[in-house]
Amino acid sequence: MDEIKQVTTYTEEEKAEMLNRLALAVNTVYLRPKKLFARAFFMGIFSGLGATIGVAVVLALIGLIIKEFGGLPVVGQWITELGRVIPAKK
Repeated sequence: MDEIKQVTTYTEEEKAEMLNRLALAVNTVYLRPKKLFARAFFMGIFSGLGATIGVAVVLALIGLIIKEFGGLPVVGQWITELGRVIPAKK
């Protein structure tokens, strides 16, 4: 409880510089809708791409682990039966 909080004090010039940088950032991002739209669009694209690659890696690892333990006999039988039924329907 005896901790002393250090308070950072800024000079007037530092405060003005920080305010100018903030105003420039707001102007760059929010007042240019095309740039904001493009950034959000590409963030969505790359987010979806990253999620897809992540799921593929996880599923591949799960498949390798299952293969190492001898596979799942129930799934193998089901796929074999499905392979027989599909050509018979044509």
